Amino acid sequence: MSDKKIIIALGVVLFILGAAIVSMRFSSYFTGIIHTEPTTLDGYATQIVKQCASAPYRPTCYEDEVPKLEGKIPMEQIFDVIRLIRKKDPQYLFCHVLAHKLGSYEVSLDPQNWLDAIAKGPTDGLCSNGFAHGAIVTRFHDEKLSVDEFHYALKDIAIACEPRAGWDPTDLTKAICYHGIGHVLVHMTQADIPESLEGCETVALKDDGRDYRQLCTEGIYMQLFQPLEPEDYALIDRLSFKPTHDNIQDFCSTNSKTVSEYGACWREAWPLLGQSVYDPHTIEQYCGELTDAGQQNLCFITFVTINGRQNLGAPDKMALTCNGLSKQYQGMCFSRGANAFLEEDQTLASNAIDMCSRAQSSAVQDECYGFLAGIASFNFHPGSPAFEALCSALPEKWLSTCEGNR
Repeated sequence: MSDKKIIIALGVVLFILGAAIVSMRFSSYFTGIIHTEPTTLDGYATQIVKQCASAPYRPTCYEDEVPKLEGKIPMEQIFDVIRLIRKKDPQYLFCHVLAHKLGSYEVSLDPQNWLDAIAKGPTDGLCSNGFAHGAIVTRFHDEKLSVDEFHYALKDIAIACEPRAGWDPTDLTKAICYHGIGHVLVHMTQADIPESLEGCETVALKDDGRDYRQLCTEGIYMQLFQPLEPEDYALIDRLSFKPTHDNIQDFCSTNSKTVSEYGACWREAWPLLGQSVYDPHTIEQYCGELTDAGQQNLCFITFVTINGRQNLGAPDKMALTCNGLSKQYQGMCFSRGANAFLEEDQTLASNAIDMCSRAQSSAVQDECYGFLAGIASFNFHPGSPAFEALCSALPEKWLSTCEGNR
């Protein structure tokens, strides 16, 4: 955005919000200036928590304040500050967007070495690997590649999520990374959906049989339904047929060649439903519109996962949605909600167990515990501290199941 447009936009905002808010913002700004620069990571965390304490929505404030540490301390230490902030503000759990910004910054320092930048992110997957997402997307967000350039770039992208010196991703980290590649492909093709989907076919089906195409495809549609940055909105502007709440079916039909692509488009359109995305009746009605049983099941998984991810700081609200679903879906809902804590932060085993215990039915509780036990080796490296912490936190009857997944 040009300086002139920025000035005009700010003028409009200031006029609407009025002098009181302007005064508050300037007061906050000058207060920040006179603060003594912290000398420890805990000092940085304390200062940021204090600055954001009165913010209308603290996560957004953290997303603004934490990136100001870029260039002051190493990236690894910035994530240590995030961990400290979360200890001081236990309700701050979802930090994916913040990590996305940090990954974007790191790659901007040396775009050609973007693979090395990914390795600078937190090794425990903190913030749901938002750092890797930001790093990958930023590398290619402003390029429209020729056909030859696109296919050449896919060679690098094909190994971006795989283990290499200095980076040993868990299966969960790989999965999230391949999902992020879907976002990247939309940028690389300048919102050419068919070409992006073809890119998933090329990079996400591995020679050893591993298949990440579903995750990659979901990333493509998510990029179109959940824009974050100005360049994301610019991509949507390039579409001749733009998605809205009223044309989801037509949009997905137009931009999908297969049942699986249509299903991915349908479930990733959830942001267009607004707050009703947490309403049990809406979830069942929306997913029930899919006629393919497998895609319908994936739709439910997406919605209950979103319920978990978006309500990490409001477990009562998360459980309310799960308990309101038909019994056949309650176990899935609590399981995915509990796992959302572990995807966000490996140290939140107790939060995951607590979520399972909120199910009203003991059978649903057991389904949730069993899911966590069975997925432990996917989330974590077997035998790692996080793996052992989860296994030991489970009810005793699930311990052997969890440990058996080494």
